[in-house]
Amino acid sequence: MTTFWTENSILTNQSDTTPPAEIFDEFCQAIGYYYQQKGYKYTRSRPKVKIESRDLFVEINFWSSRSNMAGSSVGLEILPYVGSKKLKKWIKANKTGRNEYIYGPTKYDFRYQNIYGATVDFFLDLILKIDKYIAEQLDITDNKKFIDKLLAENSNELITDNFACYLAMTNDPRLSEFIESHPDGISVELVNKLKALSEDNKLTPRQ
Repeated sequence: MTTFWTENSILTNQSDTTPPAEIFDEFCQAIGYYYQQKGYKYTRSRPKVKIESRDLFVEINFWSSRSNMAGSSVGLEILPYVGSKKLKKWIKANKTGRNEYIYGPTKYDFRYQNIYGATVDFFLDLILKIDKYIAEQLDITDNKKFIDKLLAENSNELITDNFACYLAMTNDPRLSEFIESHPDGISVELVNKLKALSEDNKLTPRQ
């Protein structure tokens, strides 16, 4: 976990003149290294970690602040998403919908961090918070159970139009009720397309 806190690491030798971009890059690499050990894929450009299940995946993006200031502030914004691999292909095949992301939570206490001067203890505390949140809120081991949980909670952090597409793709009988309960989140054009697709596929077994 502490591989990047070596004697010569930027993370242990920060100064008032260390470029914020270098600190951000090293910190993201440290997070990426940790999650790679847990089976996640780490992407360094536009840094993020990602783990996949049978269909759903959890992706955690790391954004930097535009107001960074050397010697005092290096902003890190942590943004998790849940998406569907099958939905990405379905959207392309049916020319319906925007993208594969169906859930974008924002209500957690570690979203914004100032990582200037961050220590190993700071890093480990942050990792524990992220791990706990993933375990409690983003457990996609059982895809159906996770989708059922989102529908039961009726969360306002669902990406409504994409989630409706997901329900259409899986021939979920709850699609009509979901559309009716989210009139402002799904365009009339999309509703009509989804209803037409559902009619065409009503005899197709659910995925």
